[in-house]
Amino acid sequence: MENKEYFERVATIFRKVEDLLDEFEDEIDYDRTPDKLELTIEATGRKIVLNTQQAIHELWLAGNARGWHFKYQPEQDRWFAEAEQEEFDECFTCLLGDHLGQSISFS
Repeated sequence: MENKEYFERVATIFRKVEDLLDEFEDEIDYDRTPDKLELTIEATGRKIVLNTQQAIHELWLAGNARGWHFKYQPEQDRWFAEAEQEEFDECFTCLLGDHLGQSISFS
């Protein structure tokens, strides 16, 4: 994947995540930089961090003392963590749902 495509795909996933987070603005505080999105759950202070790894074209997710390394798979049009065999959308919404105590999904 070329750098330009990587940055476009990362921007898309960050927008998608931010759109979802807007639904929980009273429960989650988040800070965004060009390559990192850090969420803090208001009630508990627990954190979730999503950040880019530009040199290797990955997207990293951390929370609940775990970490996932996602690579984009163009044939399936998804970010996928090979080691855990998890797709980003499902992994992120499960992690966020665990923190908030409810079921969450991308619309």
